[in-house]
Amino acid sequence: MVEFEVTSQSTLEALEFPAVLQLLEERCRTPYGKQAALALRPTLSRDLVLKLQSATHEMVQFRSLHGNLPLNLTTDIRPFFGRLGVEGSRLTGAEVHLVVEQLKAALEARGSLVRCPQEALREAGRSLPEVGNLVRFLDGKVSLTGQLEDRCSADLLRIRRHVTSLSARLEAELRAIVSQGEMARALQDDFIALRNNRHVLPVRIDAQGMVEGIVHALSSSGATVYMEPLSTVPLNNELVRAKEQEEVEVQRLLLEFSDLLRSRLPELRDLVEGLAELDLLQSRAILAEDMEGVDPDFVDEGAGSSLLLHLVMARHPVLERALKGAGRPLVPLNLSLEREQPVLVVSGPNTGGKTVALKTVGLLALMAQSGLKVPAQEARLPIFHKVLIDIGDHQSISDSLSTFSARMANISSMSRETASPALVLLDEAGSGTDPEEGACLGIAIIDFFRRRGAIVLATTHHQGIKAYAASTPGMANACMEFDEESLRPLYRLRAGAPGRSGGLDTAERLGLPREMVLQARRLLPRQREILDSYLRALQALQEELRLKLEKVEEASRDARQREAEREETERRLARERETRFARYLEESSSRVREEWARFLREIEDQEGARRLRRELEKRERETLETSRSGLDLDLVPASRKSRPGRSLPIALGDRVHVTSLGLTGTVERLDGDRARVRSGSKVLNVRREDLEAPQGPSLREPELPAGIRLLRAEEPLVRQEIDLTGKRVEEALTILDKYLDDASLAALSPLRVIHGLGTGRLRAAIRGFLESHPHVEGFSEAEQREGGSGATVVRLRL
Repeated sequence: MVEFEVTSQSTLEALEFPAVLQLLEERCRTPYGKQAALALRPTLSRDLVLKLQSATHEMVQFRSLHGNLPLNLTTDIRPFFGRLGVEGSRLTGAEVHLVVEQLKAALEARGSLVRCPQEALREAGRSLPEVGNLVRFLDGKVSLTGQLEDRCSADLLRIRRHVTSLSARLEAELRAIVSQGEMARALQDDFIALRNNRHVLPVRIDAQGMVEGIVHALSSSGATVYMEPLSTVPLNNELVRAKEQEEVEVQRLLLEFSDLLRSRLPELRDLVEGLAELDLLQSRAILAEDMEGVDPDFVDEGAGSSLLLHLVMARHPVLERALKGAGRPLVPLNLSLEREQPVLVVSGPNTGGKTVALKTVGLLALMAQSGLKVPAQEARLPIFHKVLIDIGDHQSISDSLSTFSARMANISSMSRETASPALVLLDEAGSGTDPEEGACLGIAIIDFFRRRGAIVLATTHHQGIKAYAASTPGMANACMEFDEESLRPLYRLRAGAPGRSGGLDTAERLGLPREMVLQARRLLPRQREILDSYLRALQALQEELRLKLEKVEEASRDARQREAEREETERRLARERETRFARYLEESSSRVREEWARFLREIEDQEGARRLRRELEKRERETLETSRSGLDLDLVPASRKSRPGRSLPIALGDRVHVTSLGLTGTVERLDGDRARVRSGSKVLNVRREDLEAPQGPSLREPELPAGIRLLRAEEPLVRQEIDLTGKRVEEALTILDKYLDDASLAALSPLRVIHGLGTGRLRAAIRGFLESHPHVEGFSEAEQREGGSGATVVRLRL
């Protein structure tokens, strides 16, 4: 990671940042990550800070789903790289095995990351060199002990088989010698030993002359000599030569493996750096989980938010760990600074937590700018270009500096290093000298950094500094709370008012003799006593207000909780209603499907009956017409006889009776010996001789008084097209059947039936219906300009 000089090493140490790095280092799983953790430093680059924080957040998500990366590596292989840099050098078998195992771990980690949905982690995975071919070549060729496996080469396999064969022959021959009676009495034991890489027998020192052979060693007790029988010397010699050949082949293979690794040395170095970054990233995620940290929200310098620095339930991680080990709880810090008031003066009792509050703010700022999550419930911070602190005892005997002199030298250095936005932490500003001068000096120091745009947190016991903060724009007071009854600090920061130091109370609590404390109280000026009394009363009032506010907030939380419970109950009831409705709907649907199936069966039966009825009516009319036309004129009823040579005198608008059909209507048109008569919704084309005067009213409209007109609403005409688009099949067929009847009576043909395209179900049902309809002579698909496949042209039998 690129390092930026956000702060000095002394500031890091004063804020206990190295202790946080130690926590980080403990969670690393590789020597590379541990080294990177201890070298971690905050950065002032906003883009880099956001990138680091995003990567930490993504790693937390990754671990929650997939666990840790396979990075349990204990050996640092970087020293091997120096030897690989020397041409002709070779690694041992154990070293090659270590390198291969780390390559396998990196390859597995790379595979896990490049498949994950988190963008930053995918990029980190892709940045690791691809060493798959290298792993596949070397994996399995060196055992855990560093021994080369037989399959490394055909020569190695052949040589080792030869060594095994020779060893077996040699041992068999030595066993045969041992089994001889006289030889058995000369041996110290019946096992076969190995001395100077040669197989020998343990012979008693006093029986040495009984064995013809070469002495290779004497036991430490001097009672046994290890002898190689002369008969086994040739086999032993051959075995030694075979083992020497084996060693030559092993060294050749190790050089080959080392040359291969040497050719990939730049990638190996990149791989180790990548493993260091991944291990550090994972340790940041683990530390975030252990600390229950949150992602910090970084203030944009150009944003309009009034909050400049905001911490809720913030905790100093090092102090929290120490207190937890002692079984004591840590009191979290709540602190807010607005843009209009970037300076906060904190006062209160000694050992009350003022310095811890300063350190917590400074440390959390450094952690956030190092890519670490912040131990808090909420955290809103600027990205500081400088973090400066003056705290503790700077006394230096070697440099002849007193505490005050050392602090002034440090503040002088801080004044030269300030770069906005800066965080300046001043502990006990103006202390170490005359109180009156110290107060004035403290005010000047705080105001210097304020005017340079820094966020300043300063602690003090000086009343003058408290008063200055209360009366100066851009500054505010805060105090560490103190329990007046137990005379113990509460370690809670309260903004809005200064606190009293309570030095005498603290001295008494810490065991200072009561006589000293009482005398000090008597010596305290009356004005100071009044001021302390006022501050005490002010703190009591603030405490009362705080308790009331807590009650109000608690009541508000209870109300919100009750509202949430009510909403949850409503949601639960709604879900239950939806479940019951869905069940009812399914049951109803099932019943409807059963009724629908039964209805379809009935419809099919009714359709058949309707078609039969139409056919019978048609045959009846045809038979009636045939019979009537064949009757003698004398047999025709008088009311229906046509007067020879003349027909009924009629005019447009007359009411007439159509004798052949038994219908009454109004004359709409006269065309020679034919007339068009409207009867209800039907339009009839008939012969004039088939018309007669209706029973009842006269043919013509009755005459009305002057000024009175009778208007009759026109009955609807039968159109030559009908639109059935969007109708259900059963509804459409019923409407079509009536329309065909009306069109047939009105002698209209051809007709256009519009059914649309849709799924084609309606079109198929209509055309199937038309095929068997008695009025239909034929039908065809409409031309493209008349609707194409979305309409059907029907020709009627007229």
